[in-house]
Amino acid sequence: MAERREIVLERKKVEKWVRGWQKKRVVVVGDLMLDEYIFGTAERISPEAPVPVIRCEKRHYGAGGAGNTARNLSRLGAQVAVCGVVGDDEPGRRLIQTLNEDQVETSAIVCDPTRPTTVKTRIVAHHQQVARLDVESRQPLSATIVSLLKDRLQKILLQANSIIVSDYAKGLVGGWLTEILQPFAANLLMTAGPKPSNMSVFKGFHYLSLNRTEALSFLNGAGPLWEVGSAMVAQLSLHGLVVTLGGDGCLLFGRNGLRVQVPALRVQVYDVAGAGDTFLATVTLALLSGCSFLDAAAVATVAAASVVRKVGVATVTGDEILHLLPVRLPLKKDPCW
Repeated sequence: MAERREIVLERKKVEKWVRGWQKKRVVVVGDLMLDEYIFGTAERISPEAPVPVIRCEKRHYGAGGAGNTARNLSRLGAQVAVCGVVGDDEPGRRLIQTLNEDQVETSAIVCDPTRPTTVKTRIVAHHQQVARLDVESRQPLSATIVSLLKDRLQKILLQANSIIVSDYAKGLVGGWLTEILQPFAANLLMTAGPKPSNMSVFKGFHYLSLNRTEALSFLNGAGPLWEVGSAMVAQLSLHGLVVTLGGDGCLLFGRNGLRVQVPALRVQVYDVAGAGDTFLATVTLALLSGCSFLDAAAVATVAAASVVRKVGVATVTGDEILHLLPVRLPLKKDPCW
């Protein structure tokens, strides 16, 4: 078979893949967050400090972190259940309500009264983010909470086609997850967006997706990125690895020696927040529909291009992906990273 020099995504072919992933059952486990946006106008400088005074005009709430991955899956047509932790507080209740409104099953969410729901509050004035306030706990979960998570996760995995672990290093991902997933590994497509501190948890996963900074930390910054990616595939026994490069696209690594760069699709960018969640959700569904690793990453690249054209942590639909087609993405076989 001739070596591929480019990926061509034609509408008819991608429509078939989109139909193929409809109603697939996906479990998302990871760090749940509530995203709060405060939109306003900066009219003057505060007399108390050299900072702008923002007059609040409206607030918007959405599911972030693992919740945003779940929302993307649901909008793309999958049947989604999410497993994670919230606090016994108003943000936690709002987050569960938001997920339910997005047709995400929340029965495996555990309420932990000892920690707050993670909230990211972004203050936006004149279409520009001027500040972000985070409320969170990064402490490990208690044995009681872990026991509840194990029980609920096992139940929802029984009918799943895939599991996605969305790790934001807020305390949920740990060795207990490896223990739970071992009996299911033969029958589940396992993908994840890991953080460097938890990388050992993801040994044996099929596909991982992480950004350049996260990948480089795998070998403590030693060696070029292409060498780090190849080492990660070998040491973690992965089928494939995606290292996202922002405006430069992504690098793909495979256990068969694959090492190739896929360019980003050029669009007008308004907000990159949440684009990684969109990429991970789409690449997982594309793989479930029978796509090759290269084609799945290309479809996810188009999905990410669609979502960065929106303001805020946003989601994408199959129709929005199709709207950007057809596209041709030339492959760079010898990336200098």
